[in-house]
Amino acid sequence: MLAGNWPYYTGEPHPGDEMLTARLHFSTRSGNEECSHTTTDGEIRNGTSNRWQHQKKSEQCGTKSPGRGLARSTRYKLECLSSGLEGRVGARPLALLMDQLQHPCVDAGLDVPSLLTWESADQHPEHKVIDHVVLGKDQPGGAWQAMDPNVLTISLNRWMSLPDLEIRQWEMLIEFEQLRITNSTEGRPHAFQENLNACKPISRISIGTVAAYYKDYVRRKGLEKFFRCGTTVTSVRPVRVSNADEADNRYGWMVKGFENKTEKLFRYRCKQVVLATGTTDLSNRLGIPGEDSGFEWVTHDLNDLESRLDRLVDQHHDELAERVEPVLVIGAGLSAADAIIAARFRGIPVLHVFQDSSTEQDKPKAQRIHHTKYDRLQELPSSMYPEYHKVYEMMADGGTNYPLYRALQGYTLVGFNGNENNGMNIDEPDRRVVTLLAPDGQLKLFRVSIVVILIGYKPDLSYLEAGGISLGRHPNKPINSKSNPIEVDDFTYEVTKAPRTGLYALGPLVGDNFVRYILGGAFGILAHILNMSTT
Repeated sequence: MLAGNWPYYTGEPHPGDEMLTARLHFSTRSGNEECSHTTTDGEIRNGTSNRWQHQKKSEQCGTKSPGRGLARSTRYKLECLSSGLEGRVGARPLALLMDQLQHPCVDAGLDVPSLLTWESADQHPEHKVIDHVVLGKDQPGGAWQAMDPNVLTISLNRWMSLPDLEIRQWEMLIEFEQLRITNSTEGRPHAFQENLNACKPISRISIGTVAAYYKDYVRRKGLEKFFRCGTTVTSVRPVRVSNADEADNRYGWMVKGFENKTEKLFRYRCKQVVLATGTTDLSNRLGIPGEDSGFEWVTHDLNDLESRLDRLVDQHHDELAERVEPVLVIGAGLSAADAIIAARFRGIPVLHVFQDSSTEQDKPKAQRIHHTKYDRLQELPSSMYPEYHKVYEMMADGGTNYPLYRALQGYTLVGFNGNENNGMNIDEPDRRVVTLLAPDGQLKLFRVSIVVILIGYKPDLSYLEAGGISLGRHPNKPINSKSNPIEVDDFTYEVTKAPRTGLYALGPLVGDNFVRYILGGAFGILAHILNMSTT
Protein backbone atom coordinates (compact mmCIF):
# COMPACT_ATOMS: atom_id res chain seq x y z
CA MET A 1 0.00 0.00 0.00
CA LEU A 2 2.89 2.40 0.71
CA ALA A 3 4.08 1.55 -2.83
CA GLY A 4 0.86 3.01 -4.27
CA ASN A 5 -1.35 -0.10 -4.36
CA TRP A 6 -4.66 1.09 -2.91
CA PRO A 7 -7.91 -0.77 -2.12
CA TYR A 8 -11.25 -0.10 -3.83
CA TYR A 9 -14.65 -1.41 -2.86
CA THR A 10 -16.09 -3.55 -5.66
CA GLY A 11 -19.70 -2.50 -5.01
CA GLU A 12 -20.88 -6.08 -4.47
CA PRO A 13 -23.09 -6.66 -1.41
CA HIS A 14 -21.61 -8.27 1.67
CA PRO A 15 -23.26 -11.71 1.88
CA GLY A 16 -23.73 -11.67 5.64
CA ASP A 17 -24.15 -8.05 6.66
CA GLU A 18 -26.76 -5.88 4.94
CA MET A 19 -26.00 -2.89 7.13
CA LEU A 20 -22.31 -2.99 6.23
CA THR A 21 -23.34 -3.11 2.56
CA ALA A 22 -25.53 -0.06 3.10
CA ARG A 23 -22.78 1.86 4.89
CA LEU A 24 -20.27 0.96 2.17
CA HIS A 25 -22.52 2.14 -0.63
CA PHE A 26 -23.43 5.35 1.15
CA SER A 27 -19.94 6.29 2.30
CA THR A 28 -18.11 5.32 -0.92
CA ARG A 29 -20.49 6.83 -3.46
CA SER A 30 -18.93 9.43 -5.72
CA GLY A 31 -18.51 12.80 -4.04
CA ASN A 32 -19.48 11.59 -0.57
CA GLU A 33 -16.56 11.66 1.85
CA GLU A 34 -18.36 11.21 5.16
CA CYS A 35 -21.06 9.13 6.76
CA SER A 36 -23.80 11.48 7.88
CA HIS A 37 -24.85 11.76 11.50
CA THR A 38 -28.35 12.66 10.43
CA THR A 39 -28.93 9.80 7.99
CA THR A 40 -30.63 6.77 9.46
CA ASP A 41 -29.82 3.16 8.57
CA GLY A 42 -33.25 2.91 6.95
CA GLU A 43 -32.57 5.87 4.71
CA ILE A 44 -29.24 4.35 3.71
CA ARG A 45 -30.88 1.01 2.95
CA ASN A 46 -33.62 2.56 0.82
CA GLY A 47 -31.08 4.32 -1.37
CA THR A 48 -28.65 1.44 -1.72
CA SER A 49 -30.20 -0.43 -4.62
CA ASN A 50 -30.50 2.55 -6.98
CA ARG A 51 -26.96 3.72 -6.26
CA TRP A 52 -25.59 0.22 -6.77
CA GLN A 53 -27.38 -0.10 -10.12
CA HIS A 54 -26.02 3.30 -11.15
CA GLN A 55 -22.47 2.28 -10.20
CA LYS A 56 -22.80 -1.04 -12.02
CA LYS A 57 -23.90 0.82 -15.17
CA SER A 58 -20.93 3.16 -14.81
CA GLU A 59 -18.58 0.21 -14.69
CA GLN A 60 -20.22 -1.34 -17.75
CA CYS A 61 -19.58 1.89 -19.62
CA GLY A 62 -15.89 1.66 -18.75
CA THR A 63 -15.76 4.20 -15.91
CA LYS A 64 -14.81 3.53 -12.31
CA SER A 65 -16.60 5.26 -9.47
CA PRO A 66 -13.84 7.30 -7.76
CA GLY A 67 -15.81 7.28 -4.53
CA ARG A 68 -15.08 3.60 -4.04
CA GLY A 69 -11.44 4.24 -3.23
CA LEU A 70 -10.79 3.65 0.47
CA ALA A 71 -7.21 4.84 0.93
CA ARG A 72 -8.07 8.50 1.55
CA SER A 73 -10.88 7.69 3.97
CA THR A 74 -11.12 10.02 6.91
CA ARG A 75 -11.09 8.74 10.44
CA TYR A 76 -14.80 9.46 10.77
CA LYS A 77 -15.60 7.40 7.69
CA LEU A 78 -13.57 4.47 9.01
CA GLU A 79 -15.31 4.68 12.37
CA CYS A 80 -18.66 4.66 10.60
CA LEU A 81 -17.82 1.67 8.41
CA SER A 82 -16.38 -0.29 11.33
CA SER A 83 -19.28 0.23 13.71
CA GLY A 84 -21.21 -2.82 14.85
CA LEU A 85 -18.96 -5.44 13.26
CA GLU A 86 -18.61 -8.76 15.03
CA GLY A 87 -15.51 -10.94 15.10
CA ARG A 88 -13.03 -12.68 17.31
CA VAL A 89 -12.63 -11.39 20.84
CA GLY A 90 -10.06 -8.62 21.11
CA ALA A 91 -9.84 -7.80 17.40
CA ARG A 92 -9.64 -4.08 16.65
CA PRO A 93 -12.51 -2.51 14.68
CA LEU A 94 -10.43 -1.59 11.63
CA ALA A 95 -8.91 -5.07 11.53
CA LEU A 96 -12.44 -6.50 11.54
CA LEU A 97 -13.58 -4.15 8.78
CA MET A 98 -10.76 -4.96 6.38
CA ASP A 99 -11.07 -8.66 7.16
CA GLN A 100 -14.79 -8.57 6.36
CA LEU A 101 -13.98 -6.89 3.03
CA GLN A 102 -11.04 -9.12 2.14
CA HIS A 103 -12.55 -12.40 3.43
CA PRO A 104 -16.34 -11.98 3.67
CA CYS A 105 -17.98 -14.49 6.06
CA VAL A 106 -14.84 -16.60 6.29
CA ASP A 107 -15.57 -17.45 9.95
CA ALA A 108 -18.96 -18.80 8.84
CA GLY A 109 -17.22 -21.20 6.47
CA LEU A 110 -18.25 -19.40 3.27
CA ASP A 111 -15.84 -19.12 0.35
CA VAL A 112 -16.86 -15.70 -1.00
CA PRO A 113 -14.71 -13.54 -3.32
CA SER A 114 -13.10 -10.46 -1.84
CA LEU A 115 -15.05 -7.20 -1.88
CA LEU A 116 -11.81 -5.34 -2.57
CA THR A 117 -9.89 -4.71 -5.75
CA TRP A 118 -6.38 -3.29 -5.72
CA GLU A 119 -5.22 -0.59 -8.11
CA SER A 120 -1.57 0.39 -8.59
CA ALA A 121 0.12 3.75 -9.06
CA ASP A 122 0.71 2.81 -12.69
CA GLN A 123 -3.05 2.55 -13.17
CA HIS A 124 -3.81 5.70 -11.16
CA PRO A 125 -1.19 8.46 -11.25
CA GLU A 126 -2.95 10.14 -8.31
CA HIS A 127 -1.92 7.25 -6.05
CA LYS A 128 0.89 8.53 -3.87
CA VAL A 129 3.96 6.31 -3.58
CA ILE A 130 5.38 6.93 -0.12
CA ASP A 131 9.15 6.65 0.10
CA HIS A 132 9.95 3.83 2.52
CA VAL A 133 12.28 0.97 3.35
CA VAL A 134 11.51 -2.41 4.97
CA LEU A 135 14.24 -3.61 7.34
CA GLY A 136 14.32 -7.26 8.40
CA LYS A 137 16.74 -9.88 9.70
CA ASP A 138 15.66 -12.54 7.22
CA GLN A 139 13.85 -12.92 3.90
CA PRO A 140 10.32 -11.53 3.37
CA GLY A 141 7.96 -13.52 5.54
CA GLY A 142 10.05 -13.11 8.66
CA ALA A 143 9.38 -15.80 11.28
CA TRP A 144 7.58 -17.99 8.73
CA GLN A 145 10.93 -18.60 7.02
CA ALA A 146 12.40 -20.08 10.22
CA MET A 147 9.59 -22.52 11.08
CA ASP A 148 9.40 -26.23 10.27
CA PRO A 149 8.20 -26.21 6.65
CA ASN A 150 6.39 -29.54 7.01
CA VAL A 151 4.03 -28.51 9.83
CA LEU A 152 0.51 -27.48 8.85
CA THR A 153 -0.80 -24.05 9.75
CA ILE A 154 -3.53 -23.67 12.33
CA SER A 155 -5.28 -21.10 10.14
CA LEU A 156 -6.88 -22.10 6.85
CA ASN A 157 -5.07 -21.30 3.61
CA ARG A 158 -7.32 -18.40 2.68
CA TRP A 159 -6.62 -16.70 6.00
CA MET A 160 -2.94 -16.52 5.10
CA SER A 161 -3.50 -14.51 1.91
CA LEU A 162 -2.10 -11.07 1.15
CA PRO A 163 -3.88 -8.43 -0.97
CA ASP A 164 -4.47 -8.92 -4.71
CA LEU A 165 -2.95 -12.41 -4.94
CA GLU A 166 -4.72 -15.05 -2.88
CA ILE A 167 -2.48 -17.88 -1.78
CA ARG A 168 -4.69 -20.50 -3.46
CA GLN A 169 -4.43 -18.66 -6.77
CA TRP A 170 -0.68 -18.34 -6.26
CA GLU A 171 -0.41 -22.11 -5.83
CA MET A 172 -2.23 -22.67 -9.12
CA LEU A 173 -0.01 -20.07 -10.79
CA ILE A 174 3.12 -21.87 -9.58
CA GLU A 175 1.79 -25.22 -10.80
CA PHE A 176 0.94 -23.72 -14.19
CA GLU A 177 4.40 -22.21 -14.55
CA GLN A 178 6.12 -25.46 -13.57
CA LEU A 179 3.98 -27.43 -16.03
CA ARG A 180 4.74 -24.95 -18.78
CA ILE A 181 8.49 -25.25 -18.14
CA THR A 182 8.27 -29.05 -18.13
CA ASN A 183 6.34 -29.12 -21.40
CA SER A 184 8.70 -26.66 -23.03
CA THR A 185 11.72 -28.70 -21.96
CA GLU A 186 10.24 -31.92 -23.27
CA GLY A 187 8.89 -30.34 -26.45
CA ARG A 188 5.25 -30.95 -25.63
CA PRO A 189 2.50 -28.60 -26.84
CA HIS A 190 0.63 -26.46 -24.31
CA ALA A 191 -2.60 -28.44 -24.29
CA PHE A 192 -4.14 -26.68 -21.31
CA GLN A 193 -5.65 -23.34 -20.41
CA GLU A 194 -4.50 -21.08 -17.62
CA ASN A 195 -7.36 -20.32 -15.23
CA LEU A 196 -6.00 -18.19 -12.44
CA ASN A 197 -9.47 -17.19 -11.27
CA ALA A 198 -10.05 -20.75 -10.07
CA CYS A 199 -9.05 -21.59 -6.52
CA LYS A 200 -8.11 -24.65 -4.56
CA PRO A 201 -10.51 -25.64 -1.77
CA ILE A 202 -10.21 -24.11 1.68
CA SER A 203 -7.93 -26.23 3.85
CA ARG A 204 -4.89 -26.05 6.08
CA ILE A 205 -1.56 -25.55 4.35
CA SER A 206 2.09 -26.31 5.06
CA ILE A 207 4.23 -23.61 6.63
CA GLY A 208 6.79 -24.14 3.86
CA THR A 209 4.19 -23.17 1.27
CA VAL A 210 3.25 -20.04 3.24
CA ALA A 211 6.91 -19.01 3.54
CA ALA A 212 7.49 -19.47 -0.20
CA TYR A 213 4.31 -17.51 -0.98
CA TYR A 214 5.30 -14.52 1.17
CA LYS A 215 8.76 -14.34 -0.37
CA ASP A 216 7.46 -14.69 -3.93
CA TYR A 217 4.68 -12.17 -3.27
CA VAL A 218 7.26 -9.41 -2.80
CA ARG A 219 8.86 -10.29 -6.12
CA ARG A 220 5.62 -10.57 -8.11
CA LYS A 221 4.31 -7.27 -6.76
CA GLY A 222 7.52 -5.41 -7.61
CA LEU A 223 8.30 -4.57 -3.99
CA GLU A 224 11.88 -5.88 -3.84
CA LYS A 225 13.36 -2.39 -4.23
CA PHE A 226 11.81 -1.40 -0.91
CA PHE A 227 13.15 -4.41 1.03
CA ARG A 228 16.53 -4.40 2.76
CA CYS A 229 16.86 -7.94 4.11
CA GLY A 230 19.63 -9.34 6.29
CA THR A 231 19.71 -6.34 8.61
CA THR A 232 19.44 -5.91 12.37
CA VAL A 233 17.91 -2.77 13.85
CA THR A 234 19.64 -1.73 17.07
CA SER A 235 18.00 1.61 17.85
CA VAL A 236 14.75 3.45 17.18
CA ARG A 237 14.81 6.85 18.90
CA PRO A 238 13.07 10.22 18.54
CA VAL A 239 15.26 13.05 17.28
CA ARG A 240 15.74 15.89 19.72
CA VAL A 241 13.63 18.80 18.55
CA SER A 242 15.43 22.01 17.71
CA ASN A 243 13.35 25.10 16.96
CA ALA A 244 16.05 26.26 14.57
CA ASP A 245 15.88 23.12 12.45
CA GLU A 246 12.57 22.53 10.68
CA ALA A 247 13.75 19.05 9.62
CA ASP A 248 13.74 18.01 13.28
CA ASN A 249 9.98 18.35 13.28
CA ARG A 250 9.47 16.66 9.90
CA TYR A 251 12.05 13.88 10.22
CA GLY A 252 11.59 13.18 13.89
CA TRP A 253 12.90 9.59 14.13
CA MET A 254 16.33 8.02 13.83
CA VAL A 255 16.70 4.31 13.04
CA LYS A 256 20.11 2.68 13.39
CA GLY A 257 21.38 -0.83 12.70
CA PHE A 258 23.86 -2.97 10.78
CA GLU A 259 24.02 -5.43 7.89
CA ASN A 260 24.29 -8.96 9.23
CA LYS A 261 26.91 -10.23 6.75
CA THR A 262 29.21 -7.22 6.50
CA GLU A 263 28.43 -5.60 9.89
CA LYS A 264 28.27 -2.31 8.00
CA LEU A 265 26.41 0.31 10.01
CA PHE A 266 23.46 2.24 8.65
CA ARG A 267 21.03 4.86 9.86
CA TYR A 268 17.84 6.38 8.55
CA ARG A 269 16.28 9.67 9.53
CA CYS A 270 12.58 9.43 8.80
CA LYS A 271 9.15 10.95 9.32
CA GLN A 272 7.47 7.77 10.49
CA VAL A 273 8.50 4.37 11.86
CA VAL A 274 6.30 1.26 11.76
CA LEU A 275 7.08 -1.49 14.29
CA ALA A 276 6.19 -4.83 12.70
CA THR A 277 8.69 -7.26 14.25
CA GLY A 278 6.24 -9.86 15.55
CA THR A 279 6.46 -11.58 18.92
CA THR A 280 8.41 -14.81 18.38
CA ASP A 281 12.01 -13.57 18.64
CA LEU A 282 12.66 -14.73 22.20
CA SER A 283 11.51 -17.89 23.99
CA ASN A 284 9.92 -17.58 27.42
CA ARG A 285 11.94 -19.01 30.30
CA LEU A 286 10.91 -20.83 33.46
CA GLY A 287 13.60 -19.00 35.40
CA ILE A 288 14.99 -22.06 37.17
CA PRO A 289 18.67 -22.74 38.01
CA GLY A 290 20.58 -24.31 35.16
CA GLU A 291 18.04 -23.44 32.46
CA ASP A 292 20.50 -21.21 30.62
CA SER A 293 23.71 -22.89 31.78
CA GLY A 294 24.55 -24.24 28.36
CA PHE A 295 23.38 -27.84 28.77
CA GLU A 296 23.50 -29.17 25.23
CA TRP A 297 20.46 -31.37 25.96
CA VAL A 298 18.17 -28.46 26.95
CA THR A 299 16.43 -26.40 24.28
CA HIS A 300 13.62 -23.86 23.90
CA ASP A 301 13.29 -24.21 20.14
CA LEU A 302 11.06 -26.65 18.26
CA ASN A 303 13.24 -26.73 15.14
CA ASP A 304 16.30 -27.44 17.26
CA LEU A 305 14.40 -30.26 18.97
CA GLU A 306 13.62 -31.91 15.64
CA SER A 307 17.30 -31.84 14.68
CA ARG A 308 18.20 -33.46 18.00
CA LEU A 309 15.52 -36.12 17.54
CA ASP A 310 16.90 -36.97 14.11
CA ARG A 311 20.36 -37.42 15.62
CA LEU A 312 18.93 -39.80 18.23
CA VAL A 313 17.32 -41.83 15.46
CA ASP A 314 20.61 -42.01 13.56
CA GLN A 315 22.46 -43.16 16.69
CA HIS A 316 20.05 -45.84 17.89
CA HIS A 317 18.14 -46.92 14.76
CA ASP A 318 15.55 -49.61 15.58
CA GLU A 319 16.13 -49.75 19.35
CA LEU A 320 14.88 -46.28 20.22
CA ALA A 321 12.13 -47.21 22.67
CA GLU A 322 14.39 -49.63 24.58
CA ARG A 323 17.67 -47.69 24.63
CA VAL A 324 16.75 -44.00 24.53
CA GLU A 325 15.59 -42.11 27.60
CA PRO A 326 12.36 -40.12 27.08
CA VAL A 327 12.15 -36.57 25.82
CA LEU A 328 10.79 -34.22 28.48
CA VAL A 329 8.30 -31.73 26.99
CA ILE A 330 7.29 -28.72 29.12
CA GLY A 331 4.15 -26.83 28.04
CA ALA A 332 0.57 -27.33 26.92
CA GLY A 333 0.28 -25.16 23.82
CA LEU A 334 0.47 -25.96 20.13
CA SER A 335 4.28 -25.96 20.02
CA ALA A 336 4.40 -28.49 22.86
CA ALA A 337 1.88 -30.63 20.96
CA ASP A 338 4.10 -30.44 17.86
CA ALA A 339 7.05 -31.59 19.96
CA ILE A 340 5.08 -34.59 21.27
CA ILE A 341 3.96 -35.51 17.75
CA ALA A 342 7.52 -35.22 16.42
CA ALA A 343 8.98 -37.48 19.15
CA ARG A 344 6.30 -40.19 18.93
CA PHE A 345 6.48 -40.17 15.13
CA ARG A 346 10.14 -41.15 15.46
CA GLY A 347 9.43 -43.81 18.08
CA ILE A 348 10.97 -41.83 20.95
CA PRO A 349 9.17 -41.91 24.34
CA VAL A 350 7.81 -38.70 25.86
CA LEU A 351 7.37 -37.35 29.38
CA HIS A 352 4.92 -34.45 29.24
CA VAL A 353 4.79 -31.85 32.03
CA PHE A 354 1.92 -29.39 32.00
CA GLN A 355 0.04 -27.38 34.58
CA ASP A 356 -2.88 -28.79 36.54
CA SER A 357 -5.99 -27.04 35.21
CA SER A 358 -7.53 -26.95 38.70
CA THR A 359 -4.90 -24.43 39.83
CA GLU A 360 -5.05 -22.20 36.78
CA GLN A 361 -8.55 -22.47 35.34
CA ASP A 362 -10.13 -20.21 37.95
CA LYS A 363 -7.77 -17.35 37.15
CA PRO A 364 -8.48 -14.77 34.43
CA LYS A 365 -6.71 -15.75 31.22
CA ALA A 366 -4.48 -12.67 31.37
CA GLN A 367 -3.19 -13.78 34.80
CA ARG A 368 -2.52 -17.43 34.02
CA ILE A 369 1.14 -18.36 34.13
CA HIS A 370 0.80 -21.30 31.78
CA HIS A 371 -1.82 -22.43 29.30
CA THR A 372 -3.88 -25.30 30.63
CA LYS A 373 -4.84 -28.27 28.52
CA TYR A 374 -8.25 -26.69 27.92
CA ASP A 375 -7.01 -23.36 26.55
CA ARG A 376 -5.91 -24.38 23.08
CA LEU A 377 -6.12 -28.03 22.17
CA GLN A 378 -9.63 -28.67 23.45
CA GLU A 379 -11.04 -25.79 21.41
CA LEU A 380 -9.79 -27.16 18.08
CA PRO A 381 -12.34 -29.29 16.19
CA SER A 382 -11.15 -32.86 15.77
CA SER A 383 -12.28 -33.06 12.14
CA MET A 384 -9.94 -30.26 11.05
CA TYR A 385 -7.10 -30.73 13.55
CA PRO A 386 -6.91 -34.50 14.19
CA GLU A 387 -3.26 -34.46 15.28
CA TYR A 388 -3.84 -31.84 17.99
CA HIS A 389 -7.06 -33.47 19.12
CA LYS A 390 -5.12 -36.72 19.56
CA VAL A 391 -2.62 -34.95 21.83
CA TYR A 392 -5.49 -33.53 23.85
CA GLU A 393 -6.91 -37.06 24.26
CA MET A 394 -3.49 -38.27 25.42
CA MET A 395 -3.28 -35.49 27.99
CA ALA A 396 -6.77 -36.24 29.29
CA ASP A 397 -6.02 -39.97 29.43
CA GLY A 398 -2.70 -39.46 31.15
CA GLY A 399 -0.96 -41.83 28.75
CA THR A 400 -2.43 -45.07 30.08
CA ASN A 401 -3.66 -46.19 26.69
CA TYR A 402 -1.02 -44.52 24.55
CA PRO A 403 2.44 -46.04 24.04
CA LEU A 404 5.54 -43.85 24.28
CA TYR A 405 3.66 -41.17 26.23
CA ARG A 406 3.32 -40.38 29.93
CA ALA A 407 1.49 -37.31 31.24
CA LEU A 408 2.85 -35.57 34.35
CA GLN A 409 -0.01 -33.19 34.97
CA GLY A 410 0.63 -30.69 37.74
CA TYR A 411 4.36 -31.47 37.95
CA THR A 412 6.88 -28.62 37.87
CA LEU A 413 10.45 -28.67 36.61
CA VAL A 414 12.68 -27.30 39.38
CA GLY A 415 16.21 -28.28 38.38
CA PHE A 416 18.70 -30.21 36.27
CA ASN A 417 21.05 -32.94 37.50
CA GLY A 418 19.44 -33.05 40.99
CA ASN A 419 21.59 -33.71 44.07
CA GLU A 420 19.31 -36.33 45.62
CA ASN A 421 19.50 -39.47 43.54
CA ASN A 422 16.77 -41.53 45.22
CA GLY A 423 18.67 -44.69 44.38
CA MET A 424 19.71 -43.51 40.94
CA ASN A 425 23.37 -43.52 40.06
CA ILE A 426 23.45 -40.08 38.51
CA ASP A 427 27.23 -40.14 38.39
CA GLU A 428 27.09 -42.53 35.45
CA PRO A 429 28.58 -40.90 32.34
CA ASP A 430 26.20 -39.25 29.88
CA ARG A 431 23.24 -39.54 32.26
CA ARG A 432 20.87 -36.61 32.06
CA VAL A 433 18.60 -36.15 35.07
CA VAL A 434 15.95 -33.58 35.92
CA THR A 435 14.23 -32.84 39.21
CA LEU A 436 10.44 -32.47 39.14
CA LEU A 437 8.17 -31.30 41.94
CA ALA A 438 5.11 -33.55 42.12
CA PRO A 439 1.64 -32.24 43.05
CA ASP A 440 1.99 -33.88 46.49
CA GLY A 441 5.15 -31.88 47.20
CA GLN A 442 7.66 -34.68 46.67
CA LEU A 443 10.78 -34.22 44.57
CA LYS A 444 11.30 -36.87 41.92
CA LEU A 445 14.15 -37.52 39.53
CA PHE A 446 13.74 -38.59 35.92
CA ARG A 447 16.32 -39.63 33.39
CA VAL A 448 15.83 -37.91 30.05
CA SER A 449 17.53 -37.62 26.69
CA ILE A 450 16.36 -34.09 25.80
CA VAL A 451 14.46 -31.37 27.63
CA VAL A 452 12.40 -28.98 25.48
CA ILE A 453 10.70 -26.02 27.19
CA LEU A 454 7.92 -24.58 25.04
CA ILE A 455 5.93 -22.07 27.10
CA GLY A 456 5.48 -19.29 24.56
CA TYR A 457 7.47 -16.46 23.07
CA LYS A 458 7.96 -12.74 23.50
CA PRO A 459 9.11 -9.93 21.19
CA ASP A 460 12.65 -8.59 21.11
CA LEU A 461 12.17 -4.85 21.51
CA SER A 462 15.74 -4.11 22.59
CA TYR A 463 15.93 -1.50 19.84
CA LEU A 464 13.44 0.67 21.76
CA GLU A 465 14.29 2.69 24.84
CA ALA A 466 13.84 0.46 27.94
CA GLY A 467 12.71 -2.33 25.63
CA GLY A 468 9.44 -0.51 24.93
CA ILE A 469 8.22 -1.36 28.43
CA SER A 470 6.33 1.95 28.73
CA LEU A 471 4.33 1.54 25.49
CA GLY A 472 1.89 -1.16 26.59
CA ARG A 473 -1.51 -1.02 28.22
CA HIS A 474 0.27 -1.77 31.48
CA PRO A 475 3.21 0.65 31.35
CA ASN A 476 5.33 -1.14 33.95
CA LYS A 477 5.17 -4.58 32.32
CA PRO A 478 6.97 -6.05 29.27
CA ILE A 479 5.11 -6.12 25.96
CA ASN A 480 3.07 -9.29 25.45
CA SER A 481 0.82 -9.94 22.46
CA LYS A 482 -2.00 -11.32 24.62
CA SER A 483 -1.85 -9.65 28.02
CA ASN A 484 0.01 -6.40 27.35
CA PRO A 485 0.16 -5.36 23.67
CA ILE A 486 1.52 -2.01 22.53
CA GLU A 487 -1.25 0.54 22.96
CA VAL A 488 -2.21 2.11 19.62
CA ASP A 489 -5.07 4.17 18.25
CA ASP A 490 -7.74 1.82 16.87
CA PHE A 491 -7.99 3.62 13.53
CA THR A 492 -4.52 5.06 12.88
CA TYR A 493 -2.38 2.43 14.68
CA GLU A 494 -0.18 5.26 15.97
CA VAL A 495 1.45 4.37 19.30
CA THR A 496 -0.44 6.40 21.88
CA LYS A 497 2.35 6.47 24.49
CA ALA A 498 5.20 7.25 22.11
CA PRO A 499 7.51 10.16 23.03
CA ARG A 500 6.46 11.95 19.82
CA THR A 501 4.16 11.47 16.83
CA GLY A 502 5.05 9.28 13.88
CA LEU A 503 5.55 5.92 15.64
CA TYR A 504 3.17 3.12 14.54
CA ALA A 505 2.85 -0.58 15.34
CA LEU A 506 0.85 -3.45 13.86
CA GLY A 507 0.43 -7.21 13.95
CA PRO A 508 1.01 -9.32 17.06
CA LEU A 509 2.75 -6.40 18.80
CA VAL A 510 -0.66 -4.73 19.13
CA GLY A 511 -2.68 -7.91 19.66
CA ASP A 512 -3.64 -8.59 16.01
CA ASN A 513 -2.35 -12.16 16.18
CA PHE A 514 -3.77 -13.44 12.88
CA VAL A 515 -2.28 -12.72 9.45
CA ARG A 516 -5.75 -11.79 8.23
CA TYR A 517 -5.95 -8.94 10.79
CA ILE A 518 -2.61 -7.34 9.81
CA LEU A 519 -4.29 -5.79 6.76
CA GLY A 520 -6.40 -3.52 8.98
CA GLY A 521 -3.36 -2.11 10.74
CA ALA A 522 -1.44 -1.58 7.51
CA PHE A 523 -4.45 0.15 5.94
CA GLY A 524 -4.99 2.36 8.99
CA ILE A 525 -1.37 3.51 8.86
CA LEU A 526 -1.61 4.26 5.14
CA ALA A 527 -4.81 6.28 5.53
CA HIS A 528 -3.37 8.27 8.43
CA ILE A 529 -0.14 9.08 6.59
CA LEU A 530 -2.11 10.18 3.51
CA ASN A 531 -4.41 12.35 5.60
CA MET A 532 -1.44 13.88 7.43
CA SER A 533 0.25 14.73 4.13
CA THR A 534 -2.77 16.76 3.02
CA THR A 535 -3.02 18.84 6.20
